[in-house]
Amino acid sequence: MRTLTAVEKWAYAIGNMPYSVKDAAFGSFVVFYYTQVAGLPGSLAGLAMFLAVSWDAITDPIVGSWSDTVRSRWGRRHPPILLGGVPFALLFLALFTPPDALGTRGLFLWMLLVSVLLRTFLTIYFIPYSAMGAELSTDYDERTVIAKARVTMGWLAGMCMPAIGFLFIFNLRDNGDGRLVAENYVTYGWLSTLVALAGILICTWGTRTVIARLPSASPDAAGFSLTATLQDFQSAFGNHNFRVSVGTSLAFGMAAGVYATLSMYLATYFWEFSTAQLAGLVVPTAIGTLLAFTVVGRLGPRYDKTALIGAATLGVAFSAFWFIGLRQFGLLPDNGHPLIYPLQWLNTIIGVLSIASLQILFVSLLADILDEHERDTGKRQEGVFFAASAFVNKTTSGVGSLVAGIVVQLSGIQAGSQPGDVSAQSLSSLGWFTIVIITLLALVAFFFARRIRLSRADHQRLREELGRRAGALAAPGADSPEG
Repeated sequence: MRTLTAVEKWAYAIGNMPYSVKDAAFGSFVVFYYTQVAGLPGSLAGLAMFLAVSWDAITDPIVGSWSDTVRSRWGRRHPPILLGGVPFALLFLALFTPPDALGTRGLFLWMLLVSVLLRTFLTIYFIPYSAMGAELSTDYDERTVIAKARVTMGWLAGMCMPAIGFLFIFNLRDNGDGRLVAENYVTYGWLSTLVALAGILICTWGTRTVIARLPSASPDAAGFSLTATLQDFQSAFGNHNFRVSVGTSLAFGMAAGVYATLSMYLATYFWEFSTAQLAGLVVPTAIGTLLAFTVVGRLGPRYDKTALIGAATLGVAFSAFWFIGLRQFGLLPDNGHPLIYPLQWLNTIIGVLSIASLQILFVSLLADILDEHERDTGKRQEGVFFAASAFVNKTTSGVGSLVAGIVVQLSGIQAGSQPGDVSAQSLSSLGWFTIVIITLLALVAFFFARRIRLSRADHQRLREELGRRAGALAAPGADSPEG
């Protein structure tokens, strides 16, 4: 397969932006809006998030297996990308506009229903999108280049969406803190819809030129069936490296879910940052992201991906405890001191560097594990593998949101609380919960990462073996799937 053009690579990478739009909305605003503005108890908001992503246990494997069998003149990936992407983008409008006077039960059901629908269409879009990424190249290093471009655009959206929100939408108003004004969330919903829709359409159109070069469904492959889906997943989890990578993703995803949900509470109440200061964190986030690309680019050719993944998980653990820990032990000055915000910048750089590196390396590693699976089974099943990976990521994020919602309720932070009005005991509880939960989960991720067995040399041997096999099938008189 020839090297991708710049247009093809970046059009594909832009397709990662809609997922980051979702992450920005759910990570920074959704739970905060439903608990602090709409008045839903934290445990119910967390439960709605958990149930919504648990629904992915059904949709992810079905979509992954189905997209592997799609046949059309637009290939097997592009039709579901468009089919799921458009309604996914439009549902952001409903997310922040629950009908008035629903009551606690009605508000919970609205949050649950819209979240389930949004995530279902996201699955239909994102699983085939991710699977296509593994099909764009077979080269060990070019896969990392593609992953870097994809993560670049994802982080760009992930940085800019909250920054624009805090700076222009949720800034202080005459009627109080803009983070507690319901109308501002409607505006943010429109912004999310427009950015997500633009990313989906650019990706679909910009990658149309690769359709003819992508693998198509095998002519002798059976159509979609639930039994076949279960068999495909059983086959995927029969791979040792995939099982261990899933364990790493489980722990890391839960840690990320907890922190993403609690970050708005920490920034608003624990550190008492203004919306302008929160918008300013886009700068250290950008620095951390650029450092991740530089570090992975420099160290990737010298070290195995598994070693770098292990180091990045330790970085996540360190960023979780050192800064909040200093405050918990009384080693930091009061909020508002000139030292606090620069330290937050430093911690943001460390955390983003670690998380972005993990994301780049995981995407690239999963493509390598797919090669190992093809050698062992003779089948390319990108949809199945990325569906399983996406399910793990989304489910653990949902568990993280559930845990975070319970933490907010146990900490005693009341709906509508203004910065500075939360008790010291509640803030201390919030800090300790954050430190203990995230640090332990990051260390569990490190434990699993050290057990992945797929080095650069291993992958080189894999590609050589697959190349010989393909050459033998292409030789005159050799059996072929078409024959």
